[in-house]
Amino acid sequence: MRRRWKLMLLSLPILAAGGWWGLPWVVRMPEALLRPPPASTLYLARDGTPLRHLLNADGTRSAPPVSYAEIPPHLVQALLAAEDKRFFSHGGIDLLAIARAAWSNVRSHRIVSGASTLHQQLIKNTTPQHGRRTLWVKITEALRARRLAMTWSREEVLAAYANRVSFGNLMTGAATAASGYFHKPLGDLTPAECALLAALPQSPARLNPFRNLPGVLPRQRHILDKMHALHWLSDEQHRVALDQKIVLQRFSGGFEAPHAVEMLHGAVQDGTVRTTLDATLQQHIETIIAQRLEALKGRHVSHAAVVVIENASGAVLALAGSRDFFAKDGGQLNGAWAAHSPGSAMKPFTYLLAFERGATPASIVADLPVEFATASGTYRPENYSLRNYGPMTYRQALGNSLNISAVRVLDSIGGAETLLPRLRELGLTTLNEDAAHYGLGLTIGNASVRLVELANAYACLARLGRFKPWTLLQNTPDAEERRLLGENESWLIADILSDNQAREMAFGSWSVIRLPFRCAVKTGTSSTFRDNWTLGYTPEYTVGVWAGNFDNTPMQDVSGVTGAGPIFRDVMLHLHEKHAATWYDMPQGITHTRIDPRTGRRLTPQTPPARMSREEYFVAGQLPPLAQAADYDAKGRAILPRDYAAWVASSANWLGDLVTTAESEDRPALRITNPIPGTVIILDPDIRNNGSRLLLQAVGLERVRWSCKTLELRDDGGHTFAILKPGRHEIEARDEASGLSARTFVIVREE
Repeated sequence: MRRRWKLMLLSLPILAAGGWWGLPWVVRMPEALLRPPPASTLYLARDGTPLRHLLNADGTRSAPPVSYAEIPPHLVQALLAAEDKRFFSHGGIDLLAIARAAWSNVRSHRIVSGASTLHQQLIKNTTPQHGRRTLWVKITEALRARRLAMTWSREEVLAAYANRVSFGNLMTGAATAASGYFHKPLGDLTPAECALLAALPQSPARLNPFRNLPGVLPRQRHILDKMHALHWLSDEQHRVALDQKIVLQRFSGGFEAPHAVEMLHGAVQDGTVRTTLDATLQQHIETIIAQRLEALKGRHVSHAAVVVIENASGAVLALAGSRDFFAKDGGQLNGAWAAHSPGSAMKPFTYLLAFERGATPASIVADLPVEFATASGTYRPENYSLRNYGPMTYRQALGNSLNISAVRVLDSIGGAETLLPRLRELGLTTLNEDAAHYGLGLTIGNASVRLVELANAYACLARLGRFKPWTLLQNTPDAEERRLLGENESWLIADILSDNQAREMAFGSWSVIRLPFRCAVKTGTSSTFRDNWTLGYTPEYTVGVWAGNFDNTPMQDVSGVTGAGPIFRDVMLHLHEKHAATWYDMPQGITHTRIDPRTGRRLTPQTPPARMSREEYFVAGQLPPLAQAADYDAKGRAILPRDYAAWVASSANWLGDLVTTAESEDRPALRITNPIPGTVIILDPDIRNNGSRLLLQAVGLERVRWSCKTLELRDDGGHTFAILKPGRHEIEARDEASGLSARTFVIVREE
């Protein structure tokens, strides 16, 4: 040890002479120092809140480098007080400090003091280490430090040091340390916090404030005392800094909005990535998902995903892909990006295309059983309720989300060949098959789509037909809006989807999607309850929600209005807590008049009086024909085409005596009043063994014969009863004399 320090003392004159003459120009600067320091990718929310800070290839985390001007003066002073107080006066090598340190170390027979300048530390940190640090290595570093001082300004050296020095806990650079230890930018650091950071580079592993803050504070106070002694802190500043309690706010890289960050990972260059996400909104939505799914945990609903789009910009304000990224049942899967069947959430685009081709909200579609011949066989759509609704205006058919009606409407405009190209234009990138593959089922969701892409298609509706790509990145070139959908037709769709009365038959008057402000909403449920959706918009925001299971197992009778619907409601209410929702002005190309919803015909003071009417909106020039006397019978009933005869006579006829058909006008009607089609009966196990009975009732004829292939029927006191058992059962009522018949069905389940 003594020999080593004697050699160091003997080398000082050589080092001094070489340092002040031309020897420094012979050595080469470290290549790493000549390159910008690596910056690991940092994802920020739109307000600058850190979301996640990835690691570099070497396992460290570093923020983008800062300039000398961006380093607060107190941090500069703290670093100099801790490491190199004569930084601005020496020439890269502090000979006085070397001599003093060498003498102290020789006297103590051990290393008790160092004398490396910031120049030397910077050279050391950027020079690859191979083997032992010999005397020659140290001399070379000193010469390089001298050349650095002769080449770079003091400010450049100090900024390079602050950007490259380790502050422990995998943090490289002062900006990274300020965020990692205090969760704040450099410019917001106090003198006490600056001194704490300056204390760490001496021994980052030993001086770990997360593990032992009291062990770091003596060195921090020593640095504050030196800053005061050097007149860099006033008496008052010194006192306040010593009294300040250090509060650490760990930010080890963060893990906010994990699914959104994963979507961006690899798609952007290293450095700072400014996202469009609202950090506070993101956290609130994740809480909503967790709370709502907790209420559904008994009905096998594992996950949900939410996307919020700012309509004006196309910016994604929030994106949550699952209940919990770390959930063992598939939490890392991204429900906002994984493709699922959207069910009825596809229907609005079919109706909009029909409006573009001349149909109106008052057009009538026959919601009656229908079969279509396809290449793979017969296609027979059914409504969610397993009922038929007869003559429905397009407004009612879309509002109540009737499958049969939607399929008939799509068929009337040319089928999937018409709808598919428009959906692709709207950005649904998963629709890769040809139109024949999807067929008419495309309108009721037989093709899987991504939530974020379908939400953006709804955002196009929200902009009244103007399309913008969705984005998660700020400062991207503003994509030009282009019109994909008609303005007037898009306004009609918004009016229908915000019309609570139009969906009353299916959803009731006070469903969860009825909000305290106007909001266009559409639900969707895939077959066998594997996925359910709720999407909707105000002029300001579009919200899309998916709920289901990533293993594709069905939920237990959870529909869009009971699964995704409550999440949608909570999100939309939160969005408009501080910013009141607005609604669209009626375009100049829209007019309105009264119509008879049984026939879709226009009513005026000159037309026959109608027992039913409502105000309806139309594209100017597309008013329906006037109602005629021939449209009604003497009782004011609307006369429907013959196709409706069986429906009018059945228990599914919700219009009752408000409609008739020319064929049935002079014939008696037969209608089953109990049970109505689709009745669900839950058997009570306590009474099932004694026989659960269902009374069968019909009106229109006096003598009715009942039959059922799957249930036993019994007569008792002039009435007929069905003895119930689990299953789906079709029941027929027939009058032998007239030949009239009616059918209904029930679904019986065990409790």
